[in-house]
Amino acid sequence: MDASEPHPDQQAAALAAERDQPAVNTRKWLLNTYSGTLCTLAIHREVDGFPFGSVVPFALDAQGRPFILTANIAAHTANLRRDPRASLMVQQPGIDGDPQAGWRITLMGRWAAVSSDDPELPHLHARYQQRVPKAERYLETHDFAFWRMEAIRKVRYIAGFGKICWFDGARLLASSDPALEASAPGAIEHMNDDHAHNLQEMCHGLYGIEPDHVEMTALHRDGFFVRTEAPSRTLFFPFTDDVGPGSVRPAVIDVLTRARRAANPSTPV
Repeated sequence: MDASEPHPDQQAAALAAERDQPAVNTRKWLLNTYSGTLCTLAIHREVDGFPFGSVVPFALDAQGRPFILTANIAAHTANLRRDPRASLMVQQPGIDGDPQAGWRITLMGRWAAVSSDDPELPHLHARYQQRVPKAERYLETHDFAFWRMEAIRKVRYIAGFGKICWFDGARLLASSDPALEASAPGAIEHMNDDHAHNLQEMCHGLYGIEPDHVEMTALHRDGFFVRTEAPSRTLFFPFTDDVGPGSVRPAVIDVLTRARRAANPSTPV
């Protein structure tokens, strides 16, 4: 067999993984897992060029690209400034026993700092703070900044034994959903006109605040944004999976259920 050709077992694992819809699974895992290992290329003179691993919380932007909040003095930040190539490895949380029994994915691509005047920045703040509530105080300093994997080149997908493949990172990025985009304004108006009290419940249960005014401002496939007054905040409420026009209502109800359960853990919902 030609050494450049994949081994038959590798071919079989790749075929099994493709039947498993790797991009769909990876997207769902990234939506529901909040930390991973960032591997950059070290610039420290004694280990120059060696892989350097850091545990990092991460969030996803509207396109599905991971981003992190990092200190300017962090070693991995310095590494990224010199060489933006890095990988993010995420694995199934809560595995007992053999960690290789669970799924794990590695996203490989190029990172870039998010500009302070990026129009998407308020939504990035909200998305990240939803996952890392304590990050709010970091964002108030000038020593932290967001870095995002601007180009996801390849993904290594392992869904357990015998389901292993590579796929192009472009398959993870969001494609426009004209039907959802068309229905979103009506759904937003309905929530603001008829369910403002439920939005209040969500703010209370999931963020611990009771604002004087609350208004849904945007609806995406992975969640929605709310703007509050007194206190003035932009909040993100994620769905556990991507939605289309027909699944927005149950996804919003699920958010409300989670909020009620968080506010009153012993109360049936």
